[in-house]
Amino acid sequence: MGAWGYGIFENDTVLDWIEDLLETQDLSLITEAIEMALDDSEIESYTAEIALGAIEILAALQDRPGHEEYDEDLEDWIDRHKGQGKELLVLSQKAVEKILSESELRELREESEGFEEWVKIIKELERRLM
Repeated sequence: MGAWGYGIFENDTVLDWIEDLLETQDLSLITEAIEMALDDSEIESYTAEIALGAIEILAALQDRPGHEEYDEDLEDWIDRHKGQGKELLVLSQKAVEKILSESELRELREESEGFEEWVKIIKELERRLM
């Protein structure tokens, strides 16, 4: 896991995914990331990281950004798609619950000293989806 912190954007996996997202003109990658997390019986850590990144961006699209820092390109992408994706909020809540309860990412985080901090960040994201 190429992570240097507990924030949703503090890992290489999600930052690489964001580069792909910036090339899209719709929410297809966000939808796909959320659905993959829901469809996998065992959520791999990279799937969970990407889903959380997608959900963080989805929250920002609804004018509910968190404490993550967005670079200028991502800010521009969010501004162009502002208000889109409301139909994904319920699925996103389910994905977050599943990641928190039964993902490989959770298992990896449980083994670290900052597990409580990670849970706090994810629960804060979950609240912004409601």
